[in-house]
Amino acid sequence: MVAKVITVFNQKGGCGKTTMTIQIAGTLALRGYRTLVIDMDEQNTATRWASQADDANPFPASMMNLAAMGGKMRGAVKNYLGDYDFIVIDCPPAALSDAPSSAMLISDLALIPIVPAPADMWASVAAKKLALTAQMTNETLQIRILPNMVQKNTNLARDTLDVLAEDTEIPMLRARIASRSAFRECQLTGSTVHFLSRTSAAAQEVDALTDEVLEILGVTQSKRRKA
Repeated sequence: MVAKVITVFNQKGGCGKTTMTIQIAGTLALRGYRTLVIDMDEQNTATRWASQADDANPFPASMMNLAAMGGKMRGAVKNYLGDYDFIVIDCPPAALSDAPSSAMLISDLALIPIVPAPADMWASVAAKKLALTAQMTNETLQIRILPNMVQKNTNLARDTLDVLAEDTEIPMLRARIASRSAFRECQLTGSTVHFLSRTSAAAQEVDALTDEVLEILGVTQSKRRKA
């Protein structure tokens, strides 16, 4: 199987791009898929996150840092398409790099994490435009909005999600990722939220997100979960 490539990006920082990259990639790896994370952010957050893992229990996905390559990373990523089932690319803010545009040209799916708040909604306009521009060249690219850090049961979250759902060009995922401390705690252990508790609400949300990603990509979930 040639790797399915997932790009996680947004115009705005602080929306949880790296968190979603780590959770999705780590979950895919835990399910038995050969998974590679490409860290394109000069802050190296994904790389540092994975490095916190204990040697006896390493982060389940492979990690590669190509931040220095910027927009030239596309050629390097192509070299690994035959070695993995999934490649998940963590991008820096689009305003600061041409890496997202380059990554989306070889991607099957682009995920745009958005926090349900006014500033994030405004910033998402540029991110959506960037993705739609890439889709004009890469016609097989699918694009989805990923609601992240959702403060459930608040009027702001409900109203913002309603507005996002009205977008006819870029669909919103069914999955919702809430604002939970577990997503910060697992940074210290270099892991996904599953290592804190496989039955927690956070783990259930990440599993639902991963299920939906696989569904969009048309991948039959036949892999075994790792112990």
